[in-house]
Amino acid sequence: MSLSKTSSAFSVKAALRLCERLKLSAAQTEILLRAMQSGDTARRALVLSSKATAKNYRPPFSCESRERYSWLPENVLLPEVGVNPAQYADYEAGMYYVLDLSSCWEGAALSAVPCTPERSLDLCAAPGGKTMLLAARFPLQNHTANEVQARRRGILRENLLRCGMEHVQVTGLRPDQWAGQGEQFDLLLVDAPCSGQSLLCKGISNPGCLGSAAVNGNAKRQRGIMLQAVSCVRPGGHILYTTCTYDPEENERVVAYLLRRIPGWQAEEVPLLAAFRSDLCDFPAYRLLPHHGCGAGGFCCLLRRLL
Repeated sequence: MSLSKTSSAFSVKAALRLCERLKLSAAQTEILLRAMQSGDTARRALVLSSKATAKNYRPPFSCESRERYSWLPENVLLPEVGVNPAQYADYEAGMYYVLDLSSCWEGAALSAVPCTPERSLDLCAAPGGKTMLLAARFPLQNHTANEVQARRRGILRENLLRCGMEHVQVTGLRPDQWAGQGEQFDLLLVDAPCSGQSLLCKGISNPGCLGSAAVNGNAKRQRGIMLQAVSCVRPGGHILYTTCTYDPEENERVVAYLLRRIPGWQAEEVPLLAAFRSDLCDFPAYRLLPHHGCGAGGFCCLLRRLL
């Protein structure tokens, strides 16, 4: 492959080592490396807000067919290529929220949750995308959007209010504080802090994201978050674990660690995402990469508490 030996955005050697860990073919490796260098892989999607859905709203621009994306809920639309939906007044009016298509893909795992959760918690909620995706599938009966960092919590609150979701409670507790309170939910969303390797494919600089220090440091943090999160779920409830990074250390191995460490949990099949099932683990988990043609990429695994 004719790739530059040096790059200001990432180390080619580190990227190649990542591709080996992912067990990618030569063609898939080339697509991922080119996507990291070009930074133009990301596609954008719209999640219609509660303001819009109440009025059977249609955006003021053309959208492309959703036929290729059977995993999208009805309230997610795809602007035609070249459209920037954030430039329209309807965006500021809160008629829709803008997400990358790969984020919507991660949210598709919610399709395997069998019934509307009565109580739900988005543990790492800012800026609000996963809460929006939950609302696109289920009515939010008693939902809390949590963000530890005060600045990001302000952005979260602003986005929720703008999109007509005043009924969502916004909090700022750490995972261990939630665990210590003894509250239990039907569904937890854990969009975990990660090395963010897919940001390179969106043209966003992220120095060091492919290095072992960033990957191992984030994996340790993710394991800690999940060990606290499990005590916040009632028997029969679910955790949706997602990241926007590629490394198995932050994805499949975090889930494997939890399943080994905490009895009474299992990973659930997500039929809508069967084509994306990871071959890097022996339980149902799903990963998206640029060669799939659905955005910059991500990872998701839906867990259910049995005991």
